Amino acid sequence: MRFRIEDAFDTDPETYWEAFFSDAYNEGLWPALDMGWELRKLEREGEGPDLVIRREQVLTPRRELPGFLRKFVQGALAYTERNVFRARDSAMEVETIPSVLPDKLESRGVYRVEPAGPGRCLRIYEGEVRCTLPLVGGKVEKQLVSEIEESYRKATDFTRRFLAERGA
Repeated sequence: MRFRIEDAFDTDPETYWEAFFSDAYNEGLWPALDMGWELRKLEREGEGPDLVIRREQVLTPRRELPGFLRKFVQGALAYTERNVFRARDSAMEVETIPSVLPDKLESRGVYRVEPAGPGRCLRIYEGEVRCTLPLVGGKVEKQLVSEIEESYRKATDFTRRFLAERGA
């Protein structure tokens, strides 16, 4: 199931990305999303338009799973998220690997930030969620896309406050 999420911000793309990868942003974002966060890897190569950032983080939602998903999940659900950001493209590839059923669930996409006029930018996340569980795959995909959309709504609110508080 494909999805697209767009949100506008009152800052330029460079400032957006700078905030996005900052410690202060990440230390505030994940609690605001009610998720545990463990940064496993953050590697930077190059500078300016040649900057590439590779990041791996583990995200653990602190909320109960929908009933039909609990049948498939034993214990806490966590996601390993792998990102590759390329400054030249103002885009980040995102791959999310669940701790349960990783051979049945796949989520990936591209998260990009584009200029949208003076001092503004548009964040666009285009992705796809696939679930190959017989009979319930489509229902699982819809639920996961709904979770992604809800997380992005909360992240958008947090990001706007974060940027405004810093005058970005």
